[in-house]
Amino acid sequence: MRVATKRRMVRAGTPRRTDPSASVNHPIRAGRAHHLEGRDEPMAQRRSGRADGSSPRPRPRSGARAAGTKSPKQAAGRATTRPRTGKPKTARKATRPTRRGIWVRRILLFTLLVVVAVGVTGCAVYAQMASSLPDPDATKGKGRDQSTIVKDRNGRVLARFFAEENRQDVELQKIPQHLRLAVIATEDQRFYEHEGVDPLGIARALYTDIIRGEKAQGGSTITQQYVKQAFVTSEKTLRRKIQEAILAQRVERKYSKDEILELYLNTIYFGHGAYGVEAASRAYFAKGVDKLSVAEAAMIAGVIKSPGRYSPYLEPENAQLRRDTVLKQMLGEGYIDQATYDEAIATPIETKSGKAGAKTAPYFVEWVREQLVSEYGEQAVYRGGLNVRTTLDREMQAAAEKAIADVLDEKGDPSAAIVAVKPGTGEVLAMVGGRDFAKQQFNVATQGRRQPGSAFKPFVLTTALLEGVSPEKAFESGPAKLQVGDQTWSVTGAPGGKKGPMRLRAATEQSVNSVYAQLILDVGADKVVKTAESLGIREGIDPVPAIALGGLETGVSPLEMAAAYGTLAAGGKHAEPYGVIEVLDAKGEALFKAKPRTTDALDPAAAALTTDILTGVIKRGTGKAASIGRPAAGKTGTTQEYRDAWFVGYTPDIATAVWVGYPDAQREMKSVHGRTVTGGSFPAEIWARFMKAAHEGIDEHAFPKPKGLATVKICSETGGLVTEFCPKPVSALVLANHKPETCDKHTEPVEVVVPDFVGMTKADALARIEELKLVAKVTEKQLTGVAAGTVADQTPKKGAKLKVGQTVTLIVSTGEAANLPPVPSFTSPPTAKVGQSITVDASGSTDDGSIATYLWEFGDGQTAEGKTAKHSWLAPGTYEITLWVTDDRGEKASITRSIKVQ
Repeated sequence: MRVATKRRMVRAGTPRRTDPSASVNHPIRAGRAHHLEGRDEPMAQRRSGRADGSSPRPRPRSGARAAGTKSPKQAAGRATTRPRTGKPKTARKATRPTRRGIWVRRILLFTLLVVVAVGVTGCAVYAQMASSLPDPDATKGKGRDQSTIVKDRNGRVLARFFAEENRQDVELQKIPQHLRLAVIATEDQRFYEHEGVDPLGIARALYTDIIRGEKAQGGSTITQQYVKQAFVTSEKTLRRKIQEAILAQRVERKYSKDEILELYLNTIYFGHGAYGVEAASRAYFAKGVDKLSVAEAAMIAGVIKSPGRYSPYLEPENAQLRRDTVLKQMLGEGYIDQATYDEAIATPIETKSGKAGAKTAPYFVEWVREQLVSEYGEQAVYRGGLNVRTTLDREMQAAAEKAIADVLDEKGDPSAAIVAVKPGTGEVLAMVGGRDFAKQQFNVATQGRRQPGSAFKPFVLTTALLEGVSPEKAFESGPAKLQVGDQTWSVTGAPGGKKGPMRLRAATEQSVNSVYAQLILDVGADKVVKTAESLGIREGIDPVPAIALGGLETGVSPLEMAAAYGTLAAGGKHAEPYGVIEVLDAKGEALFKAKPRTTDALDPAAAALTTDILTGVIKRGTGKAASIGRPAAGKTGTTQEYRDAWFVGYTPDIATAVWVGYPDAQREMKSVHGRTVTGGSFPAEIWARFMKAAHEGIDEHAFPKPKGLATVKICSETGGLVTEFCPKPVSALVLANHKPETCDKHTEPVEVVVPDFVGMTKADALARIEELKLVAKVTEKQLTGVAAGTVADQTPKKGAKLKVGQTVTLIVSTGEAANLPPVPSFTSPPTAKVGQSITVDASGSTDDGSIATYLWEFGDGQTAEGKTAKHSWLAPGTYEITLWVTDDRGEKASITRSIKVQ
């Protein structure tokens, strides 16, 4: 029987390390005392367990015999007679080995040879792996570190990542006890018991991962995590794990536990470029590590497991849950009492960064850094000397930041985000995730999940077009109460309380909710979800009618919206957005080269028709403030209670999403600069400012019109293909394979008898003409004896018969003539050649529009009459042409112009 302590077996003949439980200062033994001071005994004494440093005498196993002693049976002697007969025992005869015995021996021999071979091979592999490991002292030095350089698309440096740029070592005794305990509780509860590698921890991780089918916490000890930093790359291979285990054991033999803990806490990565607890404390709370509270210490300890996933800036909800888990582990281990736990768990995480971030495009640089760390690991990013070229356009980035600063320029203004991508490739050209990176590291551009409001309507529109709905189809535009299952859906109508039929194109331009509510019920929410996903909206869309108005489960990010609208700009080709063009290692060898990932997400004709409709939003609709003087399409979006406002739009060259709102409190924006913030206000203004600057030096391009489109005549009332009897036909662009049905309202001619409009007021006459479904043309004249605003004449006359849609011309008086003199004018070329015949053309006006005579004088003694005349000069010089006009009252007037004859 072996003698065992509570925590581990002590093997006979093996020197034992001093049991940490022997000291009352040990945090796990001695009643969980909250103390982690360095050990006072010398290293040799601690390792040997004796005051003089010598090894203790090996303890025999329980029941082991001293050399030369006999067992109880030997001491008593073996019986020499058979129990039953009492006859002497006779020797057995020698027998030949049986066939079975031979095979057993062979198997045993083979097994022995295999074991020996495996042992020899294992020793050789171990020796080879161990020989290539750095010395334990090398884990302290970082002399071979090389910074990673991040550049823009043209090779100009944006940022550098250094392992030591944000690190300040502190002694263990200056690190708060509750922070040390928090790290031990969550990272390595048996830290003071194992010797660098924890078999129990590994077994527990395997059990959790394999038997229970859950994600294991991992079996790496604090020592193993520390020695990982001796390696530049972050391989995840069995060889690397074995090397880490060997080096961890060497470090354990070299340094005391407290020394290892101090080294670990000063070098481990905590995210956002912070190495060590002092840098982490300043990065997250803008204070020294010695000032951390229990709740803050637990949050920092929780970040170690996954700095990106548990960053309070990037994932505040995850950070809160992780901190609470650490506090529960500290309570369970007895490191804090219930009162301390209750106080800490109730404390909200309130970060206060002392980090300024990259000077240029900090949100973009941080986005790229997260991707690099995820792909290559912290060691490679901060020590491996990577050379990274990104997609960022520095000039466009500056324009994006300036556009936000110029529009939202007052204290207390909401924040804003911009993402610009290149259609067809997905390259991210500019990114702003908030107004101030130093105060807000949360990147709304990539991480914000905000409700898009009506900016989601183009996905409904595109789906409807694919389903054969004409953009000229008429819908009721007033407020609507629609039945959805057993519930009633109340939706607002057109702005200004307008009612009546409205074509889909116009409803898109004016962002009429009731029309789009009817539309999604017609085409089906599930089809809209598929369209949105194919264009680039990847998650958070439930197939419910509310998505027609932007009511999503989790919202969308500006990056997603820019990429999705970019699909429309690229004629239906979706490109996944990306920010890294290439990554080179320290030797200049390529680790990664980007290739645009594109898919044919949408029929080009449907994309072009959607674009054609969205251009009207900027020309005539809610997005007029987004006009940039070149072909552009887009859509506004405003959520309920004015908490989010969007403008997302594109040209053939750039697709850009702009969001405005308060990222944290989600306050209403009903009074910003004295205005209510909608998608057509600040977002559209920011978008226009940025896009004008971004397109400097880019030639103007029209949106392409691919095959599959057709221009047809439709009835303006019904949206159907026009018949010969439709009163108001208009031209419309439609999908060639989804032409609208023929108008079913105007199927036969309707004759109207023209009434007498003379003497009626202009307003009454126009109202009567509209009732008769005729078209009015009005000509106004100054007439003597006819009151202003009165119909003086009409064509055709009373009693004539017209078809619906034909025109009646009204002559309406503007009042008595003012007896004004005529006002002549004429056109002529500024120069002429000798002998060249030129033409002069005159027009004039009087109070009633009649000119009686025209007389021309050409400056060479020659004259001519008539409204037009021709003349030539025989000698060079400058001549004056004078036009005299006389009206029917005898009033005269003239005008003179010069001409140079050469």
